[in-house]
Amino acid sequence: MIASTMLQLKILRTKKRLSNIIWYLPIIVLSTMGLFLLLSFALRSISMAGKYGLIPVEIPVLSVPIVDPTLSNFQAATSGEIASTTPMVVLTKEEFIFGDVNAFSEEISSVRNKFIVKHVEGSPDINTLVKDIEKWVYARSSKKKITNQGIVILLPTDSIPSPLVVQTIDGLRKTGTFTRVVLAGGLK
Repeated sequence: MIASTMLQLKILRTKKRLSNIIWYLPIIVLSTMGLFLLLSFALRSISMAGKYGLIPVEIPVLSVPIVDPTLSNFQAATSGEIASTTPMVVLTKEEFIFGDVNAFSEEISSVRNKFIVKHVEGSPDINTLVKDIEKWVYARSSKKKITNQGIVILLPTDSIPSPLVVQTIDGLRKTGTFTRVVLAGGLK
C-alpha cells in the first residue's frame, strides 16, 4: 500500500503543475487592451472628418434676398458673383475648351475668344489646362485689367464620367488661381 500512496502523491503534484493558471490573467489583460486599441483606431478612422476625400464644388443660385422686418433684421448677402468675364471651362470627350462666359453665350460663333487643350491618349491633360488657364488669367488681368475673383465655371458634357469631373475640379482648385469651382448644368 505504501507504493500506491506514493504514486498518488506524484500524480497529484503533476496535476497541480499542469493546471497552473498563473499566465491566464496577463494574457487576458493584454489581449483585452490590444482589442481596445484596435477598436479605438478603427473608431477614430471612421469618425474622422470626411474633408480629406471630398472635393467641394458649388451650384449657382439666383440671389433674391427677402427683407426680414422682424427683430433680427437679417438680410442675405451674396458671397460671389458670376459675370460675363468669369472664366469657364467646358469638358468634352476630346478636349477642354476654356474662355469667359461671354465667349460661350453671346459670342459663341467666334473662334478667337476660346482656347482648346486636347486630351492626351483619351485622358484629360489637366496639367496643361491648369498652366494655360493661369497664363490666360494673368494676361487678361495685365492687358485688359479684368480682375480674377477666384471663381471658375466647369461645364462637363453628358458623356463625361464623374471621376474625371472630380479630378478636373481638384486640379482647378489646386492652382491657387481659383478658390471656388461652380458646376454648370446648362448656361444659355
